[in-house]
Amino acid sequence: MKGGCAKTTTAVNLASCLASGYPGKFEPSKVLLIDLDPQGNVASTFGIDKSELDLTVSDLLMDDEGLLLDDIDKAILNSEMIERSMTSAWKKVNGNSRSPPRYMTAKNLHILPSDLELSGTNIELANKMGREKRLREIVARVAAQYDHIVIDTSPSVGLLTINALAAANHLIIPVQAEWYALEGLSQLIVTVKQIQKQINPRLRLFGVLMTMVDRTKLAETIQEEVRKMLKDTVFDTFISRAASIASAPQEGAPTVLLHRNARKVYQKGATQYIEFTKEFLARLEKRQRDELV
Repeated sequence: MKGGCAKTTTAVNLASCLASGYPGKFEPSKVLLIDLDPQGNVASTFGIDKSELDLTVSDLLMDDEGLLLDDIDKAILNSEMIERSMTSAWKKVNGNSRSPPRYMTAKNLHILPSDLELSGTNIELANKMGREKRLREIVARVAAQYDHIVIDTSPSVGLLTINALAAANHLIIPVQAEWYALEGLSQLIVTVKQIQKQINPRLRLFGVLMTMVDRTKLAETIQEEVRKMLKDTVFDTFISRAASIASAPQEGAPTVLLHRNARKVYQKGATQYIEFTKEFLARLEKRQRDELV
C-alpha cells in the first residue's frame, strides 16, 4: 500500500495496544513488531535513534548463510530498551519537571527495527536465493516466543512487501478515505491473490480498516464503496483524521499509549485504536474457532 494511509500508525498502535492490554476489554499479549519499511518510522515513533542500532532487519534479510539468525535476539529491541527511548523522547519535548503518562509503557512489546539500508536490501534481494521467503525464516525462529507478530510493510509492492505477505497469516489493509485509495485497494487484492496462489496459501485478507476519515460526504461515499466491494471484510471501527494521532510520535509514543488517559480532545484516536484492537481480537478468535470446525 502506498504511504499516507496510516499504515505505520496502525501497525504501531495495534502492536502497542495488544501488548499493553485494556482492563475489561482484552488482556496483555507478548508482541513482536517488525519494521519492513525502509523509512524506519516504527523506531522513530518510539523515540529510538536509528543511528545507534547495531543490527536491523536488513542485516538478517541479507544473511545468506543464516549465521545471524542464531543471534537474532541481538537485533530485537526489548521492552526496557524501547521504554528508555520513549521516556527520553518525551522529556525532550515536555522537560523533566513532569513524569510521562502512566500508560506510556513498552511492557510485553519487542521491536525488530529497520533503517534506510533496507532500501538497498529491496534491490539486492532480487539476486538472492529464496528471496521471497527470507522474512518467513526469521519469523519462524522467534514465533514461539510471541502471541502476536505485527509487520509494518513497505509503502510499495516490492520484494520487501512480498516477504511480509509470504511470512504472514493475516493481512490488514488500512485504506484512506479518498478516491485514489480505491484503485490501490483493487490492485493490492490482485497481488494478494497471486501471493496466495504461488507463495503463501495460508495468507488471508483479514480485514480493511478505514483511516483518516473526516466528516465529509466524500469520506462517507468512499466508506460505502469499500463496503460494497469487500462487505464484512471491512472493520466496523474506523480511524478519524486527528492531529493527536499524527503528532504523537513527536513525544515518543503511539497515541494509544500517550493519550489513553488524556483530555477528551486528545483521546479520540487512542479510543478508536483500542476499539479496533478489540474488534481485531474478536475477529481473530472467531476465525480460529471456525478453522477448528
